[in-house]
Parts: sequence; C-alpha cells; structure tokens
Amino acid sequence: MTLLHLEAGPDGEPQARVHLGPALPDSLRRYLTCDGHIKVIGEMGGVAVSVGRAQHIVPDRTRIVVEHRDGGCRVPGCDRRRRTHVHHMVHWEDGGPTDTANLICLCPAHHRMHHRGRLGIHGDADRPDGLVFSDPYGRRLTGHPRPTPPPDPATGPTGSAWQPPLGEPLHRKWIQFDPPPSAN
Repeated sequence: MTLLHLEAGPDGEPQARVHLGPALPDSLRRYLTCDGHIKVIGEMGGVAVSVGRAQHIVPDRTRIVVEHRDGGCRVPGCDRRRRTHVHHMVHWEDGGPTDTANLICLCPAHHRMHHRGRLGIHGDADRPDGLVFSDPYGRRLTGHPRPTPPPDPATGPTGSAWQPPLGEPLHRKWIQFDPPPSAN
C-alpha cells in the first residue's frame, strides 16, 4: 500500500505527496488516484479532525496525519524520521485527548526518556513552534525544531531525475510512464 497526501495547490488544482516523502508529478498522481483505494482524512482549518477521548489507541488516519505533520521525531536536534512512536503528551489515562494537538512523533529513545522522567514535553503539537522540550532539571532544550516545511510542490520531481522515497521502491511492472504530450 502506498499512502498519498492530496492537497489543493495555490491554484486549486490537486497536488500529491508520498507519505513522508516527495511530491509526485501530476501524471503519476492521476494514475495512482484513478483506481486506488482511498482513505479520506477530514480537516478543518488545516488540522485533522480527531477522535478526542473516544479512543486510547491512535487510529491509522490520525497517525498518518501526525507522521506527515511531524516528519519524524520532534525533539530538537533529533534526525530520526522513520519508525517513530505517536505519543500522547498529556497521557490518555490522565485525561489527555487523542487529538493531533496532543500527539507527537518521538523516536523510541526519546519516547523512553520521556516515560522515565528525563524529557519534558509541553505545548500544542499542531503549531510548528508550539512545543517546549526540557531536561530533567526543567531547562529548555534548544536546537533545530521540527516540523520542517515540506518542499514546494512547484519544485517537485520531474522527468528521469525523480528518485523513489526511502523504503518505498518504485516497481516498474506496476507503473507505465507515457511519453510527454507533444507541444503541437
């Protein structure tokens, strides 16, 4: 299964991006959405609609949104992008909702540090600058924060220079590339 994020571009035309990966050319987007299985994720004001207190386990749709938003572990200076855990900042058993503002991606090491009391996390995860990380003594951690904004779709891949995203090889037997239309 390949996960695609479909978004409206500045001109209102749809644009697609591979989950945790690069933008796709329009021809490949059209091909993949033509007869694919699609899961819809509702958004209001650019924030995914979540499940609140109804569930402890993060649903797949919410997990996909959080992973896409965070782009990897949110701890400043951590470059881990894959195999992250989605963590409730205010723990569910303490009344924390399963909403995107309360969920962040953490690498396994930082997740363990937090649960051992060695990493404090507070704030609103939906805001790029809305989180505060601290050490066991309450000192604020600094460094390059995540999320990094996704690359501009206008500068997305074109032609033969496109490289498949890490961990997701492009199997040519499943995709046929047609020659570009003539300029006539």
